[in-house]
Amino acid sequence: MKNEVKEKSEEENILKTIIEKENWEDVIYYIVSLEQLNPWDVNLVKLTESFIKFIKNVENLDFRIPAKVIFVAAILLRLKSEFLSMFEEDEDSVDEMLKEDKPFAELGIDPNLVQLGYPMRRSPKRQVTLEELIAALRKALDVRERKEERVKIARRQLNVITVEDEDMTIKTEKMLVEIDELMRKLHQDKIDFSQLVKEWKREKIISKFVPLLHLESDGKVVSEQEDFFKEILISKKDV
Repeated sequence: MKNEVKEKSEEENILKTIIEKENWEDVIYYIVSLEQLNPWDVNLVKLTESFIKFIKNVENLDFRIPAKVIFVAAILLRLKSEFLSMFEEDEDSVDEMLKEDKPFAELGIDPNLVQLGYPMRRSPKRQVTLEELIAALRKALDVRERKEERVKIARRQLNVITVEDEDMTIKTEKMLVEIDELMRKLHQDKIDFSQLVKEWKREKIISKFVPLLHLESDGKVVSEQEDFFKEILISKKDV
C-alpha cells in the first residue's frame, strides 16, 4: 500500500514537472519510457492512447494543460487513424493539416482551442522512429506558431491603421473648426497658416500642416503659396 502511494506521488511529481516546463517532448519521451515503446518503430496507437491518458491524469490533478500539449495531442489523434502521411509531406501539406476544426470530446477540450487539417488518405509506407515523430510534430507546431504570428501582426497593423485614421479624422475636424473660428474673429475669408501655429517649432508646424493637407485633399479648404518658403494662405472652398 505504501509503495502504491509512493509510486502515485512520484508520478504526480513527474506530471507536475513536465507540465510546469510546458515541454511536450518530455511528455512523449516519458510515455515511451513508461510504456517501453520501441523508439525505432513507434506504435502510434499506443503512444496516442497513453498521451490522452496522461492529459486526463493532469486534468484530474487540476494542473493547467499547456496549449502546445493540447495541440500535440490533437495531431497524435489524427495520426492514430491516418498515420505516416505527414512524415513525407512538405510544409504546405502540414499547413493544410491545421485548417480544419475537429471536436475532441475524448480529451474534454474546447474544439476552438485545437486546429487540425483535412483527412490524409495515404497508407503507411514504413516504420517511423521516435526522432522522426518528434521532428514532424515540431514542424507542425512551427507552422502553427508562424501562422498565429502572421495573424497577430496583421491584427496589430489593422489596429494601428484604424487608430491613425480615427486620430486624423479628429485632427482634421478640429483644424476646420480652428480655421472657421479664426476667419470669423478676423472677419477674413483668407488666413495665414502661421496664424494657426502657436509655436513655430517643427513638431507644432507638422501637427497643423498634415491635417491641412487632409482638409485640402477632402476639398474642404484651398491653400495657396506664391513661392517656396513664403506664407501659405488658407481659404474655405466654395461648395
